[in-house]
Amino acid sequence: MIDLLKRLLTILGINYAIRFGLSMLRLPSGLVLVLVNLIPLFGTLFLGWNAYDIIFLYWFENIVVGFYTVLKMSHARGETATSVDTNLGQLKAKPAVIRFFILHYGMFTFVHGIFVVFVVASESNFLLNREYLALGVFFIALLLSHGFSFWSNYLGRKEYLQKSPADYFFKPYGRIILIHLVILIPGFAGEILYQFGFAAEATEFPVSTTALIVVFVLLKIVIDLSIHLSSHGFPLKFR
Repeated sequence: MIDLLKRLLTILGINYAIRFGLSMLRLPSGLVLVLVNLIPLFGTLFLGWNAYDIIFLYWFENIVVGFYTVLKMSHARGETATSVDTNLGQLKAKPAVIRFFILHYGMFTFVHGIFVVFVVASESNFLLNREYLALGVFFIALLLSHGFSFWSNYLGRKEYLQKSPADYFFKPYGRIILIHLVILIPGFAGEILYQFGFAAEATEFPVSTTALIVVFVLLKIVIDLSIHLSSHGFPLKFR
């Protein structure tokens, strides 16, 4: 009977939800992360935000992630990784690693920002209707969320003693690329189906665009939370 119940919970995905919940209780910053990520979901369901608005929102997260990465690199005292390999050679000294990260990540964020402005801005309600308040609220919420994690995990749990500046260098990139690929799909779903002959026009889509955005925002939350928990020593096991 117990085995049958476990299988039923697994099929319904309830066991994974329970694991997420228990992990967030052990790591409160995970709960804060989820609450902040519910803002785009609320905007999509009740304020009419489209996929382009969501992409624009998440670009601002790049800036916040970069800011706190520099703070972590500045205070890191661990020796798990001693250098960063670049085309110019190995960077070992903390100031050199931080300066190169600011340059490298800054260029990445700048180029990403240009893409957002030229591809997304013309369809974003935030810019078309000058709804800058939503951008400001989300940006502040991100600062507070990442700031709480920095205070409670990095400083509170003394994670700065476990890793070196070099350990943090490439961490933001994989997360940002993965998350934005997830969010880009609903934005360009109609165009993709049109190119492959599944829609008469690029604007046609057999499923509600809002429903798609909700699904992918929820998927983004799961990915974000999984990465967050794993990076702080609470990896989720899906088996």
